[in-house]
Amino acid sequence: MVWPEDKDFLCDLLAEDNLLLFPTDTVWGLCADATSLVSIQRVISLKGGGAHRGLVTLVADLDMLKSYAPELYPRLETLLTLHRRPLTILFPRTIHLPDELRGPDGEWAVRMTLDPVLSPLIKAYGRPLIGTAACKYDEEIPRHFGEIRSDILENVDYIAKWRRNEKEQRTPSSMVRLDERHELVFLRS
Repeated sequence: MVWPEDKDFLCDLLAEDNLLLFPTDTVWGLCADATSLVSIQRVISLKGGGAHRGLVTLVADLDMLKSYAPELYPRLETLLTLHRRPLTILFPRTIHLPDELRGPDGEWAVRMTLDPVLSPLIKAYGRPLIGTAACKYDEEIPRHFGEIRSDILENVDYIAKWRRNEKEQRTPSSMVRLDERHELVFLRS
């Protein structure tokens, strides 16, 4: 695959707490360093307009996921290796991820991205990224680039050059958690 952007340039932008707008394996997302409190606050501020619901954290692969969620239950690991659609998992506990990423129920939402551009970028950067929908809280999620609000576009530091002209209607990922009996509970499919 020919890479559409310079990875080193994008990694430098992320390291400087910049907000990037990228197409993900689901919808267009606000992306930033998920380990940086400055980046997290910038994303929350830009999304504004409603209650903070937590931010999805994107990891590159299973190894990176295990480094932030070391108690990955075997059933979830199996699901991740077999599932071919984007899947966000809610974890009650993580390590090395800021509390500011948690949702109102105290859980962290983490997704192993399947995107052929974003996954290698995260791997090159070496840290997870925020990957939250490019919209305000309490507003409908844009299904393609053309639906993103102008104030979102104006307040990010960088917009990806690829997939801007696609009109395919993209949707958020499925979302799952384990209940107290370690059974899978799909919250969004």
